[in-house]
Amino acid sequence: MKYKFSVTSSFGNDLYEVNDEKLINQNKFNMETANVNVNSSGQLQLGGGAQFWVYLSPQNNTAKMISTWRVTFSQGNWSDSISSENPTKQIQTPNLSGIFDIKVELLSGSTGTWRQIPPQKGSYNEIGCNSNCASMVGIVADSTNPPPGAINAHFWTTWDAMCKAQ
Repeated sequence: MKYKFSVTSSFGNDLYEVNDEKLINQNKFNMETANVNVNSSGQLQLGGGAQFWVYLSPQNNTAKMISTWRVTFSQGNWSDSISSENPTKQIQTPNLSGIFDIKVELLSGSTGTWRQIPPQKGSYNEIGCNSNCASMVGIVADSTNPPPGAINAHFWTTWDAMCKAQ
């Protein structure tokens, strides 16, 4: 099954296609197509609760520049995380929907402490998702040569990136 969706960030508008387990960026980065795992061990089964995944942008070699990270999703008494330890994890909530708080962090190599990554303009520390949809948090490195101690990343959110008809 194929899904297509668009992600708008301060870097522009990117068109993505989800086909089986691959998230394919339809735009060109350095004259080649970026293929990134979409955090699914198979076909996405939408419905039964809001779902979330994390996307690492290929820009500025994000996976290398931001090697240890975590994104925590929460609503009321429920919370779950996706991290660099299991970056292909996909979260499905227990039939929840609405607005979820998110906390996006990286482990600072210089201090050994978790530091919060700020959102890009237009995104906030929350994400919306209906119970029949999947939403995404994207992380992008700001530079391939950051100053020491810098938080070298921003994140953005895509609410209801993919939905199943109800």
